Amino acid sequence: MPRIIADVVLTTPGSLIRPVCLEVGEGGLISQIHEGHTPPAGSEVIFDGGGEIRALPGFIDIHTHGANGFDLSYATLEAVETIAEAKLAEGVTTFLPTTWTASPSDLVDMATAAAEYRKNQRFSRTPFLHVEGPYLNPEQAGAQNPGEMRIPDLAEIEALHKICPIGLISLAVELDGALPFLRAMAKMGIVTSAAHSAATYAEYQDAREAGLNHLTHYCNQMSRLHHREVGLVGAGMLDDEIMIEVICDTVHLCTDMLRLVFKHRSCDRLMMITDSIAASHLGDGEYPLHDTKIIVKDGAARIPEGNLAGSIVTFDENLRNVSRITKLPLSELTKTCSANQAKSLRLKDRGQIKQGLLADIALLDPDLHVVATYVGGEQRYHV
Repeated sequence: MPRIIADVVLTTPGSLIRPVCLEVGEGGLISQIHEGHTPPAGSEVIFDGGGEIRALPGFIDIHTHGANGFDLSYATLEAVETIAEAKLAEGVTTFLPTTWTASPSDLVDMATAAAEYRKNQRFSRTPFLHVEGPYLNPEQAGAQNPGEMRIPDLAEIEALHKICPIGLISLAVELDGALPFLRAMAKMGIVTSAAHSAATYAEYQDAREAGLNHLTHYCNQMSRLHHREVGLVGAGMLDDEIMIEVICDTVHLCTDMLRLVFKHRSCDRLMMITDSIAASHLGDGEYPLHDTKIIVKDGAARIPEGNLAGSIVTFDENLRNVSRITKLPLSELTKTCSANQAKSLRLKDRGQIKQGLLADIALLDPDLHVVATYVGGEQRYHV
C-alpha cells in the first residue's frame, strides 16, 4: 500500500509551488509526486497537510556546534544525539556536527563521538564532520580559544578523517602552509571555507586558486570591507562563484545587511546556517561552555567579554527572518536551506523534493513554523 504525505504545498527549487501528494517508497525515497489535493485510491495517508502545510526539502545545517544544553565539544554520544534530535524540531534532516578550536586529543574525542552517532543515525542524518578551527587567526578569534590555534596540519586532518569523514573545514587562509593544505583538501574531496581570517583580497584570490570553496559565517570574524582593501567581505561581493554561509538571526548580520546580501548575491550561492551552540533551544540565561560561560539575552549569545559566541537561532527562524526581510519566493529561498548545501557537499540524494531522492522533508505551517519532520519517509518530529 503506497504511503502518502497528502495535500501539501510543494515548495522546492525550480518547481511551481502547488498542491501535491508525496508518495514514499522503498528505501525511504520519494517514489512519486501526485498532482493535486487528493491522494491515490487505496493509499495510506501518513500525514494530511489540509492544503495549507508547506513541504520543503529537509533543511541541511552545515555549521552547528550544539543545541538543547549539549555541545559537540562534550565529545559524547549523548551530546551528538541531543543535538541531532533538537535539529529535527527546526526542520533539519541533515547536519554537520561542528568542532571548536581545541587540542589535538580533544578533536579526536569529538570526531569519535560523531563517528559513534553515525552508526545509528536515529534523529537527523550526519554524513560528515565540520572542523572549524584550530587553524584560525588569533586576531579574529571571536569566542574561540586563541591559545589552541595553530597552522594547518595535514596529518592531523588525515587522522581525524579516518575516525569520522570530514566534509568541511573552516580555516584562516592567510596562515603559513594554508595554500598547500587547501590543495591537499581538494584532492581529498573535502570542502574548505575561509573563517576567522584577516586575509587580504589578494590572499583570498590565492586561496581560491588553491581550491577554497566557501566563506564561513559571512561578515563575522573576517577582514572587513574597506575602500582601499576589500578583504573577505568584499570578496564575497566580487566573486560570483564562492558559496557564502549566512547566519540569519538579525544579530550576526543586521536586517539591512541581510537585505544587502540577498539583493546582491544570488540564492544559488547563499547557504543559511545556524552556528548554534549548546544554549540554543534554552532561552535567556547563563550557561557553561568550555572554560567560560555563555550569556544569552535578547536573542544573542555572548561570552563575558562581550564577543558573540555562535548563535541560538533555529534553522526555521532563519527562514522566517529572511522571508520577511527579503520577500523572496520560498521556492528561491529553499535553495539556501538545502539545495546549495547538498550540491556543495556532493550529497546527490537530497536537497530537493524530487522523485528518486530521499524523503527528507520539513513540513511548515503558513507562518513557516515546523509542524513535522520526516527523515527517509519516517516521521521523527511533530508538534
